[in-house]
Amino acid sequence: EPAPDQGRAMTPRQQLRSRYPAILAHASLSYGDGWAGIMEALCERLQFHAAHNAMPPVEITQAKEKHGELSVNYAGGDTYAGGLIDMAEALSAHTCEVCGKPGQLSEGDVLRTRCTEHR
Repeated sequence: EPAPDQGRAMTPRQQLRSRYPAILAHASLSYGDGWAGIMEALCERLQFHAAHNAMPPVEITQAKEKHGELSVNYAGGDTYAGGLIDMAEALSAHTCEVCGKPGQLSEGDVLRTRCTEHR
């Protein structure tokens, strides 16, 4: 009998975890797939910086949607890692959380970053 997940495609968050196990080993990830590209770029740059610039290890503990933007909590790293994370959070306010297209932070009771199609 095949394993339950066999043949089922991995979600973008599962793919990210498998590519960056050291950074995301214990991370809680709860955000829309539209931000997968931002998280991919963030993890890639964090890993590159740690490997080539003697940065202390960095571990993302949580990445989630908060007030319509990506909110990333982490441990370790250095000021450069903090800058990368700040930039990823800022980019999320201009990227649709649903599809990844250019978006805007909506106004109203619930803050969300969406493209015109997903408003």
